[in-house]
Amino acid sequence: MLRSLLRLHSPHVLRCPGRGYASASSAHDLVQVTTDTLLASYRRHSSHPSLALVHALRNPADPPAVSDVLGNSGVLQEEYEQWKSVATAPSIAAAFDRAQDILASTHSATAPSNEPNGKRAGVLPDWALLSILCNQPTSRMEAFVAHRLVVANPIVPAFEPAVFIHILAAFWLAKMHMYSLHQTIVLRLAKFHKHLQDYQVSMLLRVLVQGDPPPDLHHTVMVFLRIATRYKMTLGSRTYRALLGSPIASSTIAWLVERHMKSLDYVPNLSHTCAFVRLYAKDGRRVLAARHWRRLRHGQFHGQVPAYIRSADFQANRLAHYLASFRDAKNIRQYILYLIKNVAPRGRQIVRDAFAPKPALRKSDEIPTNVWLQVLWTAAKDTGMPTPRLLELLQHGISILRNPTKAHIATVIVIKSLLRRQEYNKLAPLLSVVLQRKHLFDTTQVTIFAEALTMLNRPDAAFRLLREFDSTRAQYVASTAVPEIEILEELPRPSSSHTIDIQAVNTFMIALLRIGRPDAVFYIWDTMPQIFPGVEPNSASLAILFKAARFARKCEGTLQVALQDFGLRRILPGRVAGSDIERAPQRLGRDEALMGLEWLLEKDTGRVVTGFWRGERAGAVALRLAWRILVGNWPALAELESPVRHIAAQQTLSPVADLYHNVHLRQRYFADDIGGDEDIASDSAAFPADEEGRTFFGIIPHDVMFRSLLDLLAAEERAGQIPLVLVWMKYLGVRPSGNTLATALVYWSEVSLDGPLIETWKGEGRSKYAQLVRWMEKWVGRHSMPTREEMQGALNRVRWFRDTQKLRPRQMEGEDGDLEQLYGRDLSGQLDGATSEVF
Repeated sequence: MLRSLLRLHSPHVLRCPGRGYASASSAHDLVQVTTDTLLASYRRHSSHPSLALVHALRNPADPPAVSDVLGNSGVLQEEYEQWKSVATAPSIAAAFDRAQDILASTHSATAPSNEPNGKRAGVLPDWALLSILCNQPTSRMEAFVAHRLVVANPIVPAFEPAVFIHILAAFWLAKMHMYSLHQTIVLRLAKFHKHLQDYQVSMLLRVLVQGDPPPDLHHTVMVFLRIATRYKMTLGSRTYRALLGSPIASSTIAWLVERHMKSLDYVPNLSHTCAFVRLYAKDGRRVLAARHWRRLRHGQFHGQVPAYIRSADFQANRLAHYLASFRDAKNIRQYILYLIKNVAPRGRQIVRDAFAPKPALRKSDEIPTNVWLQVLWTAAKDTGMPTPRLLELLQHGISILRNPTKAHIATVIVIKSLLRRQEYNKLAPLLSVVLQRKHLFDTTQVTIFAEALTMLNRPDAAFRLLREFDSTRAQYVASTAVPEIEILEELPRPSSSHTIDIQAVNTFMIALLRIGRPDAVFYIWDTMPQIFPGVEPNSASLAILFKAARFARKCEGTLQVALQDFGLRRILPGRVAGSDIERAPQRLGRDEALMGLEWLLEKDTGRVVTGFWRGERAGAVALRLAWRILVGNWPALAELESPVRHIAAQQTLSPVADLYHNVHLRQRYFADDIGGDEDIASDSAAFPADEEGRTFFGIIPHDVMFRSLLDLLAAEERAGQIPLVLVWMKYLGVRPSGNTLATALVYWSEVSLDGPLIETWKGEGRSKYAQLVRWMEKWVGRHSMPTREEMQGALNRVRWFRDTQKLRPRQMEGEDGDLEQLYGRDLSGQLDGATSEVF
């Protein structure tokens, strides 16, 4: 029934996710607010009669009655009687079934009509759709259909319920972790930002940061904060606190919140000030962090000053937060000496009735443990700190630490530092120690240890560790009491602290790619639902997949590529051609998938990494998957056109395959736009899933993901599609970095420039290359165009990749910048002294 409703009345024909993937929400859903509380809050600011009608339908026992509000709602009695059964349905599924019966009976009148105000009518009346969205979706399929109905309804700026409909849709899509669809809803609201009211933006911001939002929503929050500041919208203290306490909060969000406060002459309170210290320090913005720490120490914030903030313990914990802003071991050592010099007189604590004029420690011979951990983390991040000195500092600290949990954290800090420094030979002794304390592990630490084992060429042991933790962590938590760390008082606990999450899987895939195992990356992508139930790929996962497909070309031989292009790869030996498990791993059951990955990661199996995936060249499969995901999640992308066309085909890396491309596959591999792959485009627009029914609603494209896609397009001789990908970035609101634009221009120059004589005849500025440059300038502005250094860096990166004849373990120096951004929280530099937020 739901699918029939969708086919008949959605602007784009899309298939709902299969029931096998329509899982219930996880434990980290939005529990702070409900639709009833959102409706009540919205009604306090808006007196629109349609909202009163919806409230009366949902609460028939409360006054006023439906009959009393119906006359003022503007809803005709005939329309109300027709759609009443839909609005009062007990569930979304029942509402959709009833709506389909109504629409089927009046099928001749279902075509979009024009209202008196010239706006296109939606599929359902707004008040009926609003009533439907007040019910909780029980599956992703229901949320998907609800999203398509919301998108089918136009946004009328003067009609306040239309905005609330989009806020409710964003709420449920975030609850179901369908963030790609969630982004389309939010982008629609952003286009009408001039018509949004203060309470609407405030409510939307709270919905965006509720629960466990992905890091990719960071930029969306920044967009609405800038809107609120530009139009001086009042957000309120609760919204400030929600923004600053969210897991995606950063120093940039903190700065935008502070700027908004200043625009309204709002003085931060104690909670806001503590958050400013933590967020600014976390990202190394020492001047800003110091300013708020001084205010905190002297009680210069809004509201009554509680007595406990004068205590030495509170001051020491905030000091640890502030010390995170230091990036140099020498500077932090000098600051610690300054603190010791200002130590309180012996036998007397910092007085409670007055604030300390200078920062100080309680005793000159005792540094608080959490402060010492922060000093160790700063030293570990400082590349100028010699590794032997860092290990000495660790051993000295462990010898005096009386808390085994904190000693364990100190060891984890040094292990992560050794991974950054790529000094893998010093990892084994430390790993042998920490692996004996599995009862202290959390997701972040298991992620680090799995990465370390993989870089030591033990990916099989790393996978066993991930599996063991994922299946037994709940037992450890139930039987072991881990002491709390004082510095965690105000920090939100990270999501999935007791299970393997997507950031752990991403880190594992990056480590596999670093040791030259793109085949294992492909296998994990295909079997992720079976191996790690409940874990879904995000944008970083897709970027890693693109990089693996690009580097897989280094594992291809000229003969293999030519035979594949001619369709003759079946004549290769079975070990090279691949087994049935490798050709279709996505169809395996859980037990078979686990056994397959264990076999794939075993040492001395005699396997040959061929660079093929599912029996095809990895790059071709990855690009086909990219079109399905992007065009499936955002069908409007299929209608966009490239702003400029290329003029020449790119040279291939295989001389034999080049002959075949020129004769048979020229249109396919060098298509001007997505129209060159008509089957892919049509399938993606019709189905937001791959061949096996998997959906990828957790993917929100970002800059690094698109840069990886540009690299893959160039590697697969499809650089002619680069302008189209840039158009997609613009449509999705992804702001490109200078490195991404430079990469695009480097590849585009290879297929858009004629010989010097032809370019001279054309005249300056008339080449295809110059046309793309002008289009970029209109998009990002001349001041945001890539600099000379960024262009040179892109050239060096492309040259490094092409000069590398074969992928060897750890030979990824040219990609370290991108890979570090894809690690997520593990490399974010966030040490707050607790096992769950070490990095």
